[in-house]
Amino acid sequence: MAKTLDDLEQLLTARGYPCKRIFDLCLLTQVPTKAYTSLRTGTKSIEVQLAFDDRNRCLTIDTPWAFDCRKAAHKEAMLACLLAASGKSPLVKTQLDPEQGEVRLRVDCRLGADGVDGDDVIQMLGLIPAFADRWYPHIKDAMEKGFFDAAGSQRSPHDEKLESVAKRCGGINRIEALLRQHLRKDRPEPSGGAEPSAN
Repeated sequence: MAKTLDDLEQLLTARGYPCKRIFDLCLLTQVPTKAYTSLRTGTKSIEVQLAFDDRNRCLTIDTPWAFDCRKAAHKEAMLACLLAASGKSPLVKTQLDPEQGEVRLRVDCRLGADGVDGDDVIQMLGLIPAFADRWYPHIKDAMEKGFFDAAGSQRSPHDEKLESVAKRCGGINRIEALLRQHLRKDRPEPSGGAEPSAN
């Protein structure tokens, strides 16, 4: 069980998470990601801070500057995507500072009389990179293009390459037309002199 920052630091370092204490108020750690890229470092990782909120009897786990609204070409689409992502992700909340443009991801873990269970801390911490990896491509699309997949369907790493190829070929409709044309050429000629189908 963890009741203090010392307990948390011991728990996290024992699990391989690097820790940095900030003014005896919170702990900072870096968690590796697969899709999400950090705004601050440009690496595949997300910075997470953990702090005890004694007034509300919880441990807060959140990410400073997970996203920056000021960098969005389409702010409304980005905010709609963040709202959709929150609705489809139990326990993870998105928070926005409208003046600064900072978007945080946050998970709260309730404190019992003896603090918080170590396994619960690790599970709650794992929700942050899981959310970031699942939704980063959609949030990025919303920020840059003004649209996103509200269902949050998982994207493969090759999706962007395919989209790029499709654009160069004239779009998905052009590719489908080329495929239909190619399939027609591959059909064998009908026997007995019958007219080939127009389809």
